[in-house]
Amino acid sequence: VDEADNKVSVLGFIPLAWLLLSAVVVAAGFEQAILALLPVYGTHHGIPEARMSALLSAMIAGNIAMQVPLGLLAERLTARLVRFGCVAVTVLGCVLLPALIETPLIWVCVFIWGAVSYGIYTMSIIELGERFTGSALVAGNAAFSLMWGLGGIVVPPLAGGVMDVIGAAGLPVTLGAICAALAAATVVRRRVL
Repeated sequence: VDEADNKVSVLGFIPLAWLLLSAVVVAAGFEQAILALLPVYGTHHGIPEARMSALLSAMIAGNIAMQVPLGLLAERLTARLVRFGCVAVTVLGCVLLPALIETPLIWVCVFIWGAVSYGIYTMSIIELGERFTGSALVAGNAAFSLMWGLGGIVVPPLAGGVMDVIGAAGLPVTLGAICAALAAATVVRRRVL
C-alpha cells in the first residue's frame, strides 16, 4: 500500500492490517507471560528455580539463534506462511509442555518454542515492510509498538488468572488458545499463502 499522498494515522492503520497487529499482540503476550509465569509453572511441577532460569535462558537462546534462519525461510516462502508455521509450532509447544516439562526433551522444546514464538513477531515485521510504504509504514510501526505493549500488559494477567482458576495448566491452555485463535483467524482470512 503506497500511502505517500494520504496520511495514515495509527488508528487508521488498524483496519488495514488487523491480522498483523493481532499477531504482534499474541507474540508480545506470549513472551511476557512465559517470562513471568513459566517459573511458576515449573514450581508447580517441583522443578528447582535454577533449572527454570536455565530453561528460560534456553528459550531466549532459541529466539536469538533462529530469527535469521526464519527470515531466510521467509525469503524462500513468504513471511505470512512462515508466521503461520511459527504459530502452529507454538501451539504444539503449548500442547507438549505438560508432557515434557519433567523430561530432558523440554530443553529442545523451549529452544524451538523461543524461536517460533518470537518468529511470529519477526515475520509480522517483515510483512509490514513488504506491504506498506510511506505514512502507512510509519503508522504501522507505531501501531506495532502499541500492540506490543497491549499484549505485554493484557496476556500475562489473563494467563495468571486462568492459572488461579484451573491450576498450572492455565499457562499452556491460555497461550495455546490465543495462538490457536490467531491461526484460525489467519485461515479464515485465507491470508496464509
